[in-house]
Amino acid sequence: MSNQQNFKDRFPDVPIWDLMGIEIVEMGSGEATLTMPFDEKLTNPYGIIHGSGLFALADSAVAVAIASILGEGKQFFTIEMKINYLEPVTGGIIKAKAKVLREGRIVPCEADVYNENKLVAKAIATYIIVDENKQS
Repeated sequence: MSNQQNFKDRFPDVPIWDLMGIEIVEMGSGEATLTMPFDEKLTNPYGIIHGSGLFALADSAVAVAIASILGEGKQFFTIEMKINYLEPVTGGIIKAKAKVLREGRIVPCEADVYNENKLVAKAIATYIIVDENKQS
């Protein structure tokens, strides 16, 4: 896996990550780990992290895992994603670990989301890879 400065060089700026506090911890060889701190601004009315927060973290981790294996001039987009929420998150650090399951133009991936080392969500996603000049 790479050092923190190299992560910034290898992955574009994502404005929503600043809002959510998402950071890349590890990236390389089709795998990635991202973290996000608990923040009351991201909760539902019951003080639990909103599902969309965990979803965004898992989706972001998958994107970084894919970026770790792509060459220049390629873009990638989520075309499908499913997540199962297993436990509520009410504090601490949230971590998503993602990995690419198969390389190709259509890329299946998975992400496990942990809160204080306890599995709280599991996601599967499918991305599409396109050439930068051939978006359609």
